[in-house]
Amino acid sequence: MKTFEKILKSEILSLTEGRLDPLQFAYQQNKGVEDAVLCVLNTVYRHLDKTGTCVRLLFADFSSAFNKMQPHILIERLANVFNLPDQLLLLILNFLTGRIQRVLVNGQISLPLMSSTGSPQGCVLSPLLFILYTDSCRVTQNNRFLVKFSDDTVLMSLLSGSEINHGPALSDFVEWCDSNYLDLNVKKTKDMIIDFRRSAPPHLGSSIIHGEVVEVVEEYRYLGSWIDNKLRFVTNTDSIFKRAQQRIYLLRKLNYFNVNKRILCNFYSCFIESILTFSFVCWYKALSMKDRKKLQSIVKICSKITGAKQRDLQSLWEERARKKAKCILGQPLHALHSEFSLMPSGRRYYVPSRKTNRFANSFVPSAIELLNSEPGGVAK
Repeated sequence: MKTFEKILKSEILSLTEGRLDPLQFAYQQNKGVEDAVLCVLNTVYRHLDKTGTCVRLLFADFSSAFNKMQPHILIERLANVFNLPDQLLLLILNFLTGRIQRVLVNGQISLPLMSSTGSPQGCVLSPLLFILYTDSCRVTQNNRFLVKFSDDTVLMSLLSGSEINHGPALSDFVEWCDSNYLDLNVKKTKDMIIDFRRSAPPHLGSSIIHGEVVEVVEEYRYLGSWIDNKLRFVTNTDSIFKRAQQRIYLLRKLNYFNVNKRILCNFYSCFIESILTFSFVCWYKALSMKDRKKLQSIVKICSKITGAKQRDLQSLWEERARKKAKCILGQPLHALHSEFSLMPSGRRYYVPSRKTNRFANSFVPSAIELLNSEPGGVAK
């Protein structure tokens, strides 16, 4: 069955190529968690580089989003918006409706129930069908953006002057969710205000969904990385440091049992370096020198245990930032592709003007400087 689903998935992707929301980063080739986080942070950094501005981020949480998907709405959307052939629509409808389900509890199997709502969990097709279902969930207001990674959704409001809240963008988003049977979990939905103005108003108002006030937080774990309202990533650094230390204990145990050095190095690469470098092209340059040294100390300890010098984080960041930038350049429809603009010579990219170190140390300006520093210039 999964093989058949993969065939259907490939066919659907080919028919919808170039028509999906550019701010949806899930389940698409050469896009992932890093791209979603980079898009959010780049938009935030660029806006905050202007005078008298602030940003408001609403991290939406859905209650059992995949289970609430309505097949009749999805099929209508696939037919009218994406113009999928009738045979394919019938296959998808058959896949989503009339499913017999049972529950096994303490060795006892429940009576069978038929389900025609939602999408089966753990299936190849389910994630793709969900992003097609939510493709029409977009904002049209100026300086408002809706960044999506499957059901992880962020409403970004770029505020300036006397603006204090999300405005109609939030009410339109809530209305879309209601009309499409997706329930917002207001208790888990969080609001974050990033404001560096010296004369910032004491209170920017509350976001209200279905009569409930959305909690304003100072930090939030978004797609595996902690983002804070100071954009210093201190909590994120502490979290990574603690997790890496736990893995170092295992590395020491392996060394104690005289495990081969090559295996120790492989263990470090797979279980420790992977933690240190998860999405770190998004936030590493924003760290203070203290936090950079803190993470680098993990690398030094592991180098001693493995008996081999491991690559420092700065060189790893440069390599991965360069690779990510080239990956974005190879995708004309990528949300960040327009940030990379060639000079008339065709050998260098324009470096965006920046007033603050926050924006200067962010991914896009830093990656452009890396590309421009390559011998012989960049390729056309």
